[in-house]
Amino acid sequence: MELCPIDWLPEPDVIMARSKAAAAADLLLSDDPDFRQYHFVERWKDGISLAWRHDGGGSYYYILRSGDTIAIKVCALRLSMSPDMLCRFQRQPTVPMPELAVRLLNEPELRYQEMSFLAWSEGGQPWQSLAFRVDNKTSEEMGKPFLDLICVGPKSFYIHAMNYHEVKPDPPALKAIFQLTPLDAALAETLAPGVKLGKVRAELGAIGYPMG
Repeated sequence: MELCPIDWLPEPDVIMARSKAAAAADLLLSDDPDFRQYHFVERWKDGISLAWRHDGGGSYYYILRSGDTIAIKVCALRLSMSPDMLCRFQRQPTVPMPELAVRLLNEPELRYQEMSFLAWSEGGQPWQSLAFRVDNKTSEEMGKPFLDLICVGPKSFYIHAMNYHEVKPDPPALKAIFQLTPLDAALAETLAPGVKLGKVRAELGAIGYPMG
């Protein structure tokens, strides 16, 4: 494996803001945590923020951020690097990686035995990714389709809400959420009619979403 620069991922601040907004919007639209796809934990471990999504079909992505370093891993169903190949790379990486990317690669609770795509940015430097192939697909081809939300923003979540939650969220309200507008009862009700803001306030606090 070797390093490959990529230019289609947004800046880390944009990625984390969109991830936080998606987790908050998914929470407001679903009162059952098991039916939410987007998640965000402001304080995960060791001062690290964690965002992740599972698509309901067996594919996941994970994002870790600590300070000025961010790392992203995609685990695409039936398109992951072979366990033997991944195990060898975990034991002896063949490219230099920041510590956060190594942690994402090896953290047991983040599907450490599966990997379809891995990229990172450190100190404001351009994005770097691992280049490898699985079944004639490049790692970039496997990873990019699952990262639509962090690349596109509220338009991507609107489609998710229609297809998954079977609702059409109010576009201005959704845009406000993705701008991280402090959430009050009126904004919550406009986005998700009938939601009880008091019931989810603690969960929104864990996400780190600002409250009005």
